[in-house]
Order: sequence, then C-alpha cells, then structure tokens
Amino acid sequence: MTRAYRYLRHAPLPCLWRSDFGIITILLFTVILTGPGCALLGHQFGKQTDTHAEAIINRTQAFNAQIFTSKGTGELILTRDFRKEKYKIVWAAQSPNRLRMTLLISGHPVETIASTGQWVSFVSHTGAHKPHSAVSTDPDLDPYINIPLRLSELVSLLLGQVPKRPFDRAWILPETPDTVFASQSFSSEIQEWLTNERGITTRYRVRDKNMNVVFGICYSEFFNYDNFILPGVITIKNGEQGIMKISLKNIIPNIHIKESVFRLTGS
Repeated sequence: MTRAYRYLRHAPLPCLWRSDFGIITILLFTVILTGPGCALLGHQFGKQTDTHAEAIINRTQAFNAQIFTSKGTGELILTRDFRKEKYKIVWAAQSPNRLRMTLLISGHPVETIASTGQWVSFVSHTGAHKPHSAVSTDPDLDPYINIPLRLSELVSLLLGQVPKRPFDRAWILPETPDTVFASQSFSSEIQEWLTNERGITTRYRVRDKNMNVVFGICYSEFFNYDNFILPGVITIKNGEQGIMKISLKNIIPNIHIKESVFRLTGS
C-alpha cells in the first residue's frame, strides 16, 4: 500500500467609530453576524447551551457504545487526486485504541497496521517501506491516510460508532432542526451531527474556525445484527476531497480477541 502509507497550520477610538470607516465596519460586522457562519460563531461563543441539543449528542455518542470489540472483513477504497486504490481489509478492533488491520490486493497482504494501545506499528508486506513502530496511545493517522482521524476514531468506526470528541456547548439552529452543533472551550473546532428520523447519525463533520470542513463522515446502508444497528458503508472525506470509503462486511461485534492479535511479531 505504497501510496496509502504516504497518505496513512492608530486613531483615538471615539473618532474611529464616528468616522465613515467606523460606520462601514459596524454594518459589515452586522452582516457577518446575520449570515449562516455567524449563527454558528454566535452560538459557539455564547454562554448558554441547549440542553435538548446536548441530550441528542449524548445519545449519538452512546450509539453502539455496548460494542467493545469487533472482527470482520470488508473493502477499503482510497481516493486522492482522482486516483482510486481498492483493497480488501481484515481487521480486529478493541475499544478504545487497539487495532489490527491488514490491507490486501488479490488475496495478498500489502500493509498491516497494529496498535497495542501503547505501541503502533506499520509493516509493508511488499517492501514498500521498512517496518515502523512508535510509542503512541492514539496517533494521528493523517500522514498515512490523508484524513485527520486519530487511531481511536478509526477503531470507533470499525465498532459501528460515531467518534467522540469533547464539547461543553451545544445548540440547534432553527433553519436546520435535524443538525446539532457543539464546540469545546478554547477550541476553534465546531462539530456537527445530522440525524435521521430514527435519531441515528447519518453524517458527522468537524469544521475549523473559518467554517471550512476539516473532515466529514457519512454513514449509510444500515443493517441489523443481533440487537445492534450497524452502518454497512462509512465514507470519510477530508477538506481537500480525499476520500476513504469503508464497506463493513461479515462484521462480528463483541467477539473475544486475544491480546496477542494486536502485537506484530514479523512482516
């Protein structure tokens, strides 16, 4: 998975405001605060939180929270600069940050990522790069998959969950009643969740301070397994239209996984 691995920032104040420049500035600021981005910013820095919105987010983050492990096979497609790389995947995942995932082409292993919760390792089975290991409980995967997900967030996706990022303020805009927004003090990020009529998250996005989408996750093709509702397809996009599409097939939740599975002993 060579490419995939490469993918896996002074006039006195009274005079100023009485001047034409000051009037224009006030009018411009007023326009900004009445636009769509302004509504998000206004709520983000407001003092109140919507308890109803907070309750929705808590339910969203509790979705499939009873799944602690999973094993399965599926398909992973990486798209960048209109180029697609298609792999079969085999994985074992355990909350919050243990993972073993192998990417294969035509049945032959290409790349394996493994995390014990303390160490994370990348091994190329084709000699594309030397084995690489580092001490990290939750590494950023942006250098490898070109999408700013942390390893624990990838694990949560393989468990059929929505990433859980902290927040202390939540709100809903009247014009988008199906979308819930949240932010965390001293952070410029804004999170948003879009839910369907059953209250299941179908889209999760993170925006930066300029309202640009940092990354977004779409959930689709849900199916039932025992008492769980699982997404069959998860599509992750970065702000530059890099795409990672994961199709979860033959997924088995809450299966026992030996600790040794998450340790790499050879290539």
